Amino acid sequence: MNNRKNRIRLTKLYKKWYALLIASVLITSLVWLFSSAPFFKDIEMKMLDYRFQLDPVPEKADTNIVIIAIDDGSLDFFSENGISWPWPRSFYGYVVNYLTATGARSVIFDMQFYEKDIEREETTAQETDNIFAEAIKNNMKVYLGVQLLKDASNFHAKVNDFSTAEQHPDLIPFKGIRAPIEPFLLSNRSIGVINTAPDNDGIIRRVGLLFKLKEHYFAQMAYRVWQDEYDTSRGIKIPVDKNGDYLLNWYGQSAFKTYPFKALISSASAYMNNSQPIISLSALKNKHIIFGATAAGLYDLKSNSYSKVMPGMEIWATALSNYINHDFITIVPSWFNFVITLFLVFPIMLFISNLLPKKANLIILALLIFMLAVNFFLWKLYRVQLNFTMQMLGFTISYLLINTLSYLLEGKSRREIRKIFTRYLHNDVIKQLEDDPNKVQLGGQEITATVLYTDIYNFTTLSETKTPSELVQDLNEYFKTLIDFVFQYEGLLDKYTGDGIMALFGAPIERDDHALLACRTAYSHKKLREELEQKQELTATEKLHLQTRIGINSGPLVAGNIGGEKRMDYTAIGDTVNLAARLEGVNKIYQTNIIISQATHEQIKEHFLCRELDSLMVKGKTEPTCIFEIIDVIAETMDLSKFVWIDMYKQGLGFYREGKWQEAGEIFEELSGDPYNDNASQVMLTRCMYLLEFPPKKWDGILRLDVK
Repeated sequence: MNNRKNRIRLTKLYKKWYALLIASVLITSLVWLFSSAPFFKDIEMKMLDYRFQLDPVPEKADTNIVIIAIDDGSLDFFSENGISWPWPRSFYGYVVNYLTATGARSVIFDMQFYEKDIEREETTAQETDNIFAEAIKNNMKVYLGVQLLKDASNFHAKVNDFSTAEQHPDLIPFKGIRAPIEPFLLSNRSIGVINTAPDNDGIIRRVGLLFKLKEHYFAQMAYRVWQDEYDTSRGIKIPVDKNGDYLLNWYGQSAFKTYPFKALISSASAYMNNSQPIISLSALKNKHIIFGATAAGLYDLKSNSYSKVMPGMEIWATALSNYINHDFITIVPSWFNFVITLFLVFPIMLFISNLLPKKANLIILALLIFMLAVNFFLWKLYRVQLNFTMQMLGFTISYLLINTLSYLLEGKSRREIRKIFTRYLHNDVIKQLEDDPNKVQLGGQEITATVLYTDIYNFTTLSETKTPSELVQDLNEYFKTLIDFVFQYEGLLDKYTGDGIMALFGAPIERDDHALLACRTAYSHKKLREELEQKQELTATEKLHLQTRIGINSGPLVAGNIGGEKRMDYTAIGDTVNLAARLEGVNKIYQTNIIISQATHEQIKEHFLCRELDSLMVKGKTEPTCIFEIIDVIAETMDLSKFVWIDMYKQGLGFYREGKWQEAGEIFEELSGDPYNDNASQVMLTRCMYLLEFPPKKWDGILRLDVK
């Protein structure tokens, strides 16, 4: 029976888990589709910004990358010396010459020189451009920026000499280009594209690696330098998305060493005059030098994950540092995000549908914290970007959906429970069931519980003098007191049996102390009866209590909603129930008020003083059972001398079972008289006298009840 019960439970469990898993897959699929929408992609990009802001790592920025800023201080410095913006190109020639002397690894201009220098009184444009062009040529490691255009108004055929063999077939081609003037173009080592495309919110998070100009491909500035200056033959691949864009791994605000332009040109001047430069030669040796503007009015305003205002050359500094040190963000594939989200959604569905709300919410809170921690530490330690928006979307949808369904189903379950049990259980127990409907299986299940039956002895005679209305009133008052005892000990009023009741303990909420609760209910009624026996005058209802008989049995039974389609009640069936009903009737034989079975006695013998009445076998059964009468509650201070008669009865019962009816009869006769006046002993005495007169051929000491 237990194996079958376990199989049924496992089957139900598997079916529920399977249904929850299917629902989780469907929710995750829906979330996966949602996360592909532009709105949620934008949210994920904001989540990426927060990651950068929470964990800046300026110490990881490559120290071999140096920024030369054309800042407000530099503009003011030259303005005070009568030189206004734009500065003569010869200035750039001087600093490039100084960088040549320092042994800089590369010189990168995030600036455009697509027009000739302006004419000045003291010098011509050709002179200043030539100085710069000569410096570029001598350095041999200068990279100049180019801007690609969508229209063909500008084009310089010589730029094709700087194209790359690498290709990306899905790129949309540009038609025009703003390239450096020819003297610079022919002198520099290479050109690099400085086009940037911010996301919808204006923040630059990606840069393209390759750009297509008509039929040729050109490298982005930092990518071009990396290709030229480092060994790219080792198979190191820079991760890009399907559009060929690289996701920048920012280090933080002002992560790179920066010098003002005025300090560099002053150093160049000092070097030419054999003086001590402000920026030493060694400070720039083997460095990648990136020029760009930060001054107000010159500033090409750009935004990144840290700041709305960022120097454009920090883009190329960051990209170059990423490439050199392989500081790439690992973007997990879509299927992996799907699996991660599924592993989040399924436990949420599982916990909420199976646990109490408080416990489920605590576990889910822990799951949420764990999820946040995993995302944070994977980012912090390895720069792994899980799709956090997808996870949160899955978390939110599954949490709200399963809670809504649970609320609706729980409401239905609560109503069903209250409808079924409101007449049969104490309100506190009903509330327990409402709070945790899983405590009861309405469909019927095998449990171990205790059944209590009551009946009013000689009720027909008592009711003959009553009108129907008086009888109903008396019974209502009688049942109220009786049911109060049942509810006090968390019993379930199963049914009314005319002038009696059937109560269950350990159902619908299973508990181990069901036998003890049933016996406490019976004992409470026993104490009431003893009080009533002391009264001189009794009401009709009180007389009913004096005539009440109780039978109790414990064991396996089937409890649940039992009945037809139109009428179902929560009840219990089985041999355990039948024996309890039989024991109630057995009180009539022994003229007792409470009889419990051996199974019940085994569970309460440490709490109640009982006497063994007899052994009997009910009709239809092949195994006998010992029956007991509850006498009193066991207490440390109880006077055992008052209960010496129990030992006498036990001795007499022993003689009786051994077939020594004479010796047994003598003991029962003593117990029948003063001061004991024990009714059961009188019954046993009569039986001994009969057996002495009509001894049976076979004797086993068992009373067989031939009538149900």
